[in-house]
Amino acid sequence: MKNIFFHFFVLLLFGQLSAQNAQNVDFKIHKVNYKLSYEILGMKGEPDIGMAGIGADLFIFERVPNLYLTLNSYSAVTGERPGLISFGAGLGYVQSLFNSPLAIDAGIFVGGGGGAGAPDGGGLITREHINLSYHLKNFSLFGGYSRLDFPTGDMGGNNFNFGVSLSSVFETAYPISGNDSDLITDAELKKSRFRFTLLGSRYLHFFNGPFTSSSITGLQNKNIQLVGIGIDKFIDDKFYVALKLNGAVTGGIDGYMSYLIGLGFEQPLWTRKLTFDMQALGGPSGGGGIASGGGATLQGTLGLRAHLGNQYELKAALGQTWAPEGSFNGTFLELGLSRNFNFISPERDLDKPYGLKPDEKLHGFGFGILNRTYFSPAGTDKSGNKYDELFNLIGFKVSKKLNKHFTALGSTYWAYQGSYGAYAEGWLGMQYNYPFAATWDAHVQFMGGAAGGGGIDLGSGLAFHYGLGLSKTIGNNWLLSLDAGKMQGIRGNFKPYYLDFGIGYRFFQVEKKH
Repeated sequence: MKNIFFHFFVLLLFGQLSAQNAQNVDFKIHKVNYKLSYEILGMKGEPDIGMAGIGADLFIFERVPNLYLTLNSYSAVTGERPGLISFGAGLGYVQSLFNSPLAIDAGIFVGGGGGAGAPDGGGLITREHINLSYHLKNFSLFGGYSRLDFPTGDMGGNNFNFGVSLSSVFETAYPISGNDSDLITDAELKKSRFRFTLLGSRYLHFFNGPFTSSSITGLQNKNIQLVGIGIDKFIDDKFYVALKLNGAVTGGIDGYMSYLIGLGFEQPLWTRKLTFDMQALGGPSGGGGIASGGGATLQGTLGLRAHLGNQYELKAALGQTWAPEGSFNGTFLELGLSRNFNFISPERDLDKPYGLKPDEKLHGFGFGILNRTYFSPAGTDKSGNKYDELFNLIGFKVSKKLNKHFTALGSTYWAYQGSYGAYAEGWLGMQYNYPFAATWDAHVQFMGGAAGGGGIDLGSGLAFHYGLGLSKTIGNNWLLSLDAGKMQGIRGNFKPYYLDFGIGYRFFQVEKKH
């Protein structure tokens, strides 16, 4: 069954469907800050937990340029609760001080998460902050006050937080109509390369661990396999910033996940169709009884990439995962299928629309924030307790428009209300859209992926869901969506109906085909 899911994911992410065909576009520039921070989560009766914040601030509100949307994760890297991981979103506002490099940054964050047996309640996490930042060319240093809490649990307190922020921009292109005589076709363009990879990995050997002493007897004899995604942003022709997210699908460790960032290096070998690839990553991991100490995890890989043409690649690599504070130390084999995108944008602001050339095409993307309500089935969880009649999760969805009717999807959901604070999901899938009015679409979607944690019985963690929905476009960029359907694991007894409500943001990127 897992092989069926793997091939299904390949078709969803990399299917050869055409991008939107638009000849004229107008570029707009938005600022984005990538952030890495550290602070303490207060605990009672045990050592406090060091929490790493990894995320981005997106300045997408044109009428209020200092207001930003933040997408972030706060996860354990020290302490006694590896696998305490959360995701969420919020709003913030930045104000420069006296035309100087100093600025005040204040904001609020709401998310879901938990794990590692921590007293996380229903999983709701809140954070407020007010920081002072100092800007240095392309990055900023910041520090200040924050309040990090699990309000329905028994963790939290007042903190000092500090970190670094890397400044960048992303240019969006909007399709427009216009006369060819009013277009610019010879603008100076810059290129930014992104690579998206579907990953599968299997652990071959463990030097230590990998399980805690309290793990269920017999787990050591089972195969541990993970599925995930990788996103690479190239700095130049050889170096790139890498983000990798993985979740367990076999081995009896449902609920285990890793969230790693770092640097990669790629070097062509005898031919440009074969390259050497190396990565050094670090970040939080845990859950599923894996002995990752406080949660801080390091990972390195060495491998090869075969370039298949038309921007596709196959990856094969050997890697090592090591938890410095735990006994998790193992070697794994990683396989991947990648798709490269060479996005282009002008070097300067254009005073006229830009006319796409024959070797350039427009891609539509989107991301959304959702609330999912599960209406639980009859039955009991792994602890023998009846499932809550309903509980809520916060979700994040990214989308890639393939043509008028088909969209590829990726999403993750994290419990924030109910009895399952450690429960989380990761999905990949496809949506069929049917426009039936100027601003309305009906759609059908099917998604598969990994889920677990919180004592919910999903067997190995493999699951899928399907449903129907409506979406309403508001202006050029925003939309509202409503979906309903059913989710179920390949094994286990958790097969609930769900209701999703969300808000999304859509944007376009221009890709050079060759």
